[in-house]
Amino acid sequence: MRKVLLVCLDNLGDLIFTSVLAEALRQDPDVELSLWCKDYTARIGHLLPGVQQVFAADPFWDKAPGRKKGSLRIFFRTLRTIRKKQFDLALIPSSCWRTAWFLQMIGIRERIGLSGGKNRVFLSRVLPAPALDEPVVAGLLRAFQPVLPHTVPPVTRLDPKGLPQFQLPSELQKLPYVCLHAFAGRRDRCAPLKVLQGLARRLEVMGFAVLWMGTGQELSELRQNPEASSRALYADRWAPDLLSVAWLISRARFFIGHDSGPLHVAGALGIPVLGFYLPGEPRRTMPQGAGPSVMIVRERAQELDDQAAEDGLNALLEKIQS
Repeated sequence: MRKVLLVCLDNLGDLIFTSVLAEALRQDPDVELSLWCKDYTARIGHLLPGVQQVFAADPFWDKAPGRKKGSLRIFFRTLRTIRKKQFDLALIPSSCWRTAWFLQMIGIRERIGLSGGKNRVFLSRVLPAPALDEPVVAGLLRAFQPVLPHTVPPVTRLDPKGLPQFQLPSELQKLPYVCLHAFAGRRDRCAPLKVLQGLARRLEVMGFAVLWMGTGQELSELRQNPEASSRALYADRWAPDLLSVAWLISRARFFIGHDSGPLHVAGALGIPVLGFYLPGEPRRTMPQGAGPSVMIVRERAQELDDQAAEDGLNALLEKIQS
């Protein structure tokens, strides 16, 4: 049995893209696959195909969304634990030299990663980085193809069997519901709230319940908005962490939101997706899951109007029905 460590110390969307490498690795019965990821993504990390163990520690040189930089103490404690596992191989789908350096320090002899900066100094094998104008998932597969045991489709994938099994709240049992994620990582890329509220009202007229998603602070802003629908539902009532958010997404009819981690979680669970790229990087970070998807792309968030949002919704519904 070959012990392989897949490393993704980036944010949630990048972890979802990395799932395609996990899917390829799990095809080999002689691979025992583990994952090292950020703490806030760890519970989603357990859903990556074939992952048997997850190590959670934020890098001390980077911040996770809504958090401070990682703790040195926790980082080095995690490194010690990883060292004891005596991994044969580490795959590093990034060009961060620090990650490769620390894995070299703890004795992982085979460290395969992407070219860029100082990274090549600390890798045992350097692979060409994906092009900036190709989809991330296809680029990762192309880059790592020489070291992967099998070829798999360029599709992100999470294993829904790893999700907790709750009973849907009564409010979400009455009608089919749609997840609407109103926020992006940066406020200047957020769709106008007025447009999203208009889309929510249309969905309610069509017979859907609308489940608004976001952080507690973001959803508090929505609740206080005078134009908020009296029928609006808010995910923080039932989902205190990312895993329960993923469970709610997995039961939705479709997902609407910005180019962000939750959108890529939805795609990897096979949920149809309407994505806002305002502007984002649609050629690289388009929805890359197995389900149908539609993108609305604009150079500025304020360019998204009611008609464009409605057209995008209609296009997604047509794909779902076809």
